[in-house]
Amino acid sequence: MLISMTGVGSAYDTFDWGTLRIDVYSVNSRYKDIIVRCPKELSMLENSLREELKNRYVRGKVIVTLYSTFAPELKMASINGKVLGNYFEELMSIHGKLKLLEEIQLELLLDLPGVLEQPEGRILDLYEQINKDAIALLDKALSDWNEMRKGEGEHISSFVNESLDKFEKLVDEIAGEWDVAFEEELLELKSKINLLVSNIALEDDPSHFEAVAHLADKWDIKEEITRSKFHIEKFRETLKSNVSEGKKLNFLLQEMLREINTIASKVKNAKIRWHVVESKCLLEQMREQIQNVE
Repeated sequence: MLISMTGVGSAYDTFDWGTLRIDVYSVNSRYKDIIVRCPKELSMLENSLREELKNRYVRGKVIVTLYSTFAPELKMASINGKVLGNYFEELMSIHGKLKLLEEIQLELLLDLPGVLEQPEGRILDLYEQINKDAIALLDKALSDWNEMRKGEGEHISSFVNESLDKFEKLVDEIAGEWDVAFEEELLELKSKINLLVSNIALEDDPSHFEAVAHLADKWDIKEEITRSKFHIEKFRETLKSNVSEGKKLNFLLQEMLREINTIASKVKNAKIRWHVVESKCLLEQMREQIQNVE
């Protein structure tokens, strides 16, 4: 199973305290990166939403954005009657002592400290309920987000499986071509070794022995073909896993590419080298897709 790292999701609902919309958007990243963007009034939700997200995916950059409106009674500042009354009594006492004729205007008292209570305070009083509603809504948005990621993962899986079949066919063709070219390559190797051995007889240089050992070790590609087939088998097993394992698939692709490059460095056969070029193109296309997998 493959799950894409890219996806979008959204959820909206109405509550007693107001309305809330949560948008989830994700892009590729080698690591787990969570960004939560809240309105100033809901900034207290950031940590709880981040904690909720931590265990909901493996890797990628996820951006969660909240949009809210509040009920009218939460938008209005409220007057603290007790504080206002205390101010008024104090002023009336001073007014009487000074025998002032001008009446006290109540609206001028609203700017005094503690008379007006801002709506943010009442929103904080509702924190537990708002947090509970936000997490429930986030769950809906993540469900929508995951559906899209799974759909994208199915498309990637289809492409990768098709490319893997083509790559396996190319490896089989390389193996077939090598069976034909083996004798020719062996004769060329013997010719090089004979040349080096004759030089050894003329001059006592240990480097010639090293060159012979190097030639004997670096001319056959059967091991690379065998390992390539093994990597293909493991790649298919990983694709069928119950969890998305993008990192493991990426490492397997690196190993497959390494084997193909080694084959290219060892042989001169034109047909095999062309199969190598086609194989590298396929592996690069697969890697581009797998880099988008969680």
